[in-house]
Amino acid sequence: MFDKLSDGPIKTAINQAIADLKQDKIIGEHVKKKQIPKYYVTKHNISILYRYALPNRWRLIYSIIEFEVKGELSILLLELMNHDSYNKRFGYYKKKSA
Repeated sequence: MFDKLSDGPIKTAINQAIADLKQDKIIGEHVKKKQIPKYYVTKHNISILYRYALPNRWRLIYSIIEFEVKGELSILLLELMNHDSYNKRFGYYKKKSA
């Protein structure tokens, strides 16, 4: 998916986020354990999750995992999503106006 992105603010921001993650594995906002969508727990066995805000209301969702063989921490980029997809995945919905 990343390779198919056209050059622009989103791709630039993702490249910057990856560079930042290489320097300081914790960027973005930590998602509280009880707020982690079951999708990530079931599909990826995730117990630690972070969301990183990108331009135009996009989000980069990632986790930090430890490889048992080497005992090293690594970043697992899980999803890049627009705001509507993010709201759906995390169970946030627009409030209906009266």
